[in-house]
Amino acid sequence: MKNKTQKKKNKLDINYLSLIISIIIIILAVSVNEATPIRPIMWLIAIVLLTINIIRTFHLKAYAIIFVFLATFLVSLVIDGLSALAFKHIPVFSYNITNVGNTKVYNSLGLRVWQCNKDKKVFIFDLFNNNGYMCDAEDIEAIDSNSFLNSIVSNYSEYKNKYIKLKGKISKKTGQNYLEMQPYEASSIKINGEVSFADNITLRILFKNHTEELNDYDIYDDIVIVGLIKNLENSNNKYVIYMDEAKVVSNINLNAFKVGITSENTCSEKRLVYNSLEHDIYTYCLQNIFINYPDNQYELANALSSNKLQIEDLYNDPLEVIHNDTDDSNLYKFSDYSIIVCDATTSKDIIIGNKKMNFDSVVCNKITE
Repeated sequence: MKNKTQKKKNKLDINYLSLIISIIIIILAVSVNEATPIRPIMWLIAIVLLTINIIRTFHLKAYAIIFVFLATFLVSLVIDGLSALAFKHIPVFSYNITNVGNTKVYNSLGLRVWQCNKDKKVFIFDLFNNNGYMCDAEDIEAIDSNSFLNSIVSNYSEYKNKYIKLKGKISKKTGQNYLEMQPYEASSIKINGEVSFADNITLRILFKNHTEELNDYDIYDDIVIVGLIKNLENSNNKYVIYMDEAKVVSNINLNAFKVGITSENTCSEKRLVYNSLEHDIYTYCLQNIFINYPDNQYELANALSSNKLQIEDLYNDPLEVIHNDTDDSNLYKFSDYSIIVCDATTSKDIIIGNKKMNFDSVVCNKITE
């Protein structure tokens, strides 16, 4: 009886010792805050010891070893992620999916860890991988979309599962979470940024969440994005590359515009150039009106229809405002042009004309019931 009790005590002592050793090994694996294979190897050794411990403690059959090991391993992954979040370290069960400049990215179960500076132990944690690129995109050099698309097929292995920063023109846009880019001839850019796109290769850009910044962009606009190259497909010699987790890193200053005009040699009647539910926009004695941004030039109708410009923006800061004595119309004077905003109670008209235009030059159309 005494020998039996002693054996039971020795067995418990071994189990306790095994448990303590496992915990120590796990603590050591966590404390080594580097992406090294030693860490998961140490933790796996601890899992093996824990598995043996559980089998011995509960007198389980040999065939239960695999089940116990897998269950312990899954629990370990959860503990590893929670530990990384709590103590701000690289998860033990992580793998380096990319090096982008001075940035490293690590994945583990439901957790992505960003080390924006390889020389500093400062980490950004993305729980459940809800966000895209989380470091400063200014640290990445932008690649021209034409150069990228013309080389991606032959150099795909260099880009797969890597974050890249691209600058190019939008060839297709759907809502707030989908864009496409295609190659184009830079020398063929026309007014409104229009170009002819080639359809032999397409970059499909997917955003994880609805991206309100895309509201400022339209087809033919220049945009800078950063995202993860995920896949390449080929069908009938037409290639499609997928970029996931994209993020817009360019910024359109829609207030930084200048109005450019070309006058008619001989003034004709006012001409309708754009209409909406609220306004009918006319020109008088002008051949063209251009809205010039730092990178692109748009016709007035195009700028208004794409919501880059509100008509009120054109007469926000005039040199002079003259009020009509007969109704509630106003004449806004600028150095190169004038704008008449007709009485809103009787007319929808806004007329943009040369700098000599006055209330006697044009007639506001009356609203008809």
